[in-house]
Amino acid sequence: MIKMTERAAQEVKSLVASKSLPETTFLRVDARPVEGKNELRLTLKLDTKEPESDDLVETTAGTRLAVDETVAAALGDLNIDYSEESGNFIFERPEPTA
Repeated sequence: MIKMTERAAQEVKSLVASKSLPETTFLRVDARPVEGKNELRLTLKLDTKEPESDDLVETTAGTRLAVDETVAAALGDLNIDYSEESGNFIFERPEPTA
């Protein structure tokens, strides 16, 4: 499952407000294969349309995050955080639990 931290959710809210986007805007996660490599390139975008029927949607601090269920299955567990120091969103694997 892909989740975002409250800090990331607050940054999405700030971006939505600064761009004067509708309050229903959500963060979309996508992944595409990197040509010639066995890896995926992750992208984030602010989406103003409604999530698709095959999207998995998580809500954190009132901010929605959507990812296609096929992409979610390929990515597995992933947390999206925001670093105020670098000004970037960060993808992290959660610590395994015993």
